[in-house]
Amino acid sequence: MTVDPRQVQFGAGAAKGLRALVDGFGPERVLVVATESGLTRAGFSDWLDSSRHRLFSGFRPNPDLDDVLAGCVLRDSWRPTVVVGVGGGSAMDTAKLVRALPTDRGAALRCLTGTPDGLSTAVDTLVLVPTTSGTGSEVTRFATVFDGDRKYSLDHPLAAATRSVVDPELTAGCPPAVATSCAMDALCHSVESLWARRSTDGSRADALRALDGLVGPLGNGLRDASPQVREQLARAALDAGAAINVTRTTAAHAFAYQLTRQYGVPHGVACLLNLQWLWAYNAEHMASHCEDVRGPAHVRGQLEAVAVAWGLAVADVPAHFAGLLSDMGWSPRLSEHGVRESDLAAYIEAGKGSTARAVNNPVGLVGPLVLQALHEIY
Repeated sequence: MTVDPRQVQFGAGAAKGLRALVDGFGPERVLVVATESGLTRAGFSDWLDSSRHRLFSGFRPNPDLDDVLAGCVLRDSWRPTVVVGVGGGSAMDTAKLVRALPTDRGAALRCLTGTPDGLSTAVDTLVLVPTTSGTGSEVTRFATVFDGDRKYSLDHPLAAATRSVVDPELTAGCPPAVATSCAMDALCHSVESLWARRSTDGSRADALRALDGLVGPLGNGLRDASPQVREQLARAALDAGAAINVTRTTAAHAFAYQLTRQYGVPHGVACLLNLQWLWAYNAEHMASHCEDVRGPAHVRGQLEAVAVAWGLAVADVPAHFAGLLSDMGWSPRLSEHGVRESDLAAYIEAGKGSTARAVNNPVGLVGPLVLQALHEIY
């Protein structure tokens, strides 16, 4: 993978070196972003009673700006030089945001909308320790936060980890529903990164390597939870994270945010639900509405690369995605997740409104055509 091996400590048992790693930065005070239960499962319950460590656990799945700002207030009062995030994607995104955002709400929103002058530089070091395999947040330089139903992303070097510790053993206790959603997220990262308008030769190599690592475990419905499979998934998530760090995601993620925020669908599931119709949409309209300067043939090549990995024809991939969802206990139909037909217009508006991800799609998103595509999975 293109991740700097000096940045990531990877492998079974790697978390045992976390204390020495953090101590090596010489901090007097460490702010730990995690839940108490997550920190305990990871083997660091002693930090809960340590005078040198302060825990911030006041965040929810899909981080909320007000929660993050409460963490920033704690940061400024505690004055740590190291922030450590331990947990799933929400914990790691919160750690990134708590490291960097100013405490003032207005200033924070300005930073999140492209004016980074007000970002805090008080924290020297950010260490991230994922306990799930999927988000890739440990190797990306961006973090997601919601303010009400509106999604923002901080995309800045301060959101990148100084060091990451990826220990597949930490995923052993991950609930099945969370594990499957995370694996779906990694799958969507790899596919979307392949066809993203910002893709490069290197990012596509990372994305294909991630895809190769996901095909077997996903094809078995993640029923094999052996250490070998956990390591395979963790490495695939890293590769997919490295890919989207270059390219960012596309419209499947843009449309997923509304599905998660308003309808409570887990993020990875929401992404794969949308990847069904988006795949068919891109395949059908790439000749007439291609917005990638490399042309429709390039887009077609990426679709074929994914299809080959599964041993399928391009036209059969959406049905395969639906099968993956069903095999892992999730309905592939939007209507069964609470979306009403009358909601679809607002759903499209919200998806297209996530501009950075939507415009990164290789095929232009035309409202009536998107609505027609959505009806196929409704």
